[in-house]
Amino acid sequence: MVTELTISDSSFEIEMASAQLLRSQTREFTLSPGLWNNLNPHYNLNWTRVKFEEPLSNQIPNSSMGVYAFVLEPGIANLKLAYLLYVGKTTRNFRVRFREYLRHQQETKPKRLLVKQMLSTWPDHLWFYYAPITDRNIVKGVEDNLIEAFKPPVCRAYPARIGNSFKILDGS
Repeated sequence: MVTELTISDSSFEIEMASAQLLRSQTREFTLSPGLWNNLNPHYNLNWTRVKFEEPLSNQIPNSSMGVYAFVLEPGIANLKLAYLLYVGKTTRNFRVRFREYLRHQQETKPKRLLVKQMLSTWPDHLWFYYAPITDRNIVKGVEDNLIEAFKPPVCRAYPARIGNSFKILDGS
């Protein structure tokens, strides 16, 4: 259950509980044009966007594999803001993967705490993007390339080539 952040209008003092909530909702983003420039331009990805909600799982294809992403979109102030939180891959199909995340959202003792926090913290603003890839042999490479270019804050399984550098950035 997500509670609301309260800020006093008169003094702008944040209550202790609200400060803790705000901390739990804070993510650090790496915004590096140098990394973006390393994205392989040969991957022509055609993304489809679906709200991450159980009733929409039937809209997700059950015959395609490829890469997917979780994107946070506040949908406020007439700004087209989006925050890439996670990139993944599937060599099964997108519908199975989508439904696995729906189940993960309900877990009480999750193995992947950052993923669970992502799914539970912003349920009304989370979108699932997917891009089919027909060649099973390049799916992992495309996922790695996207993670290298964007360093999504919820991803912690980094490609070997840049893993040590990203772990240093994460403070581990």
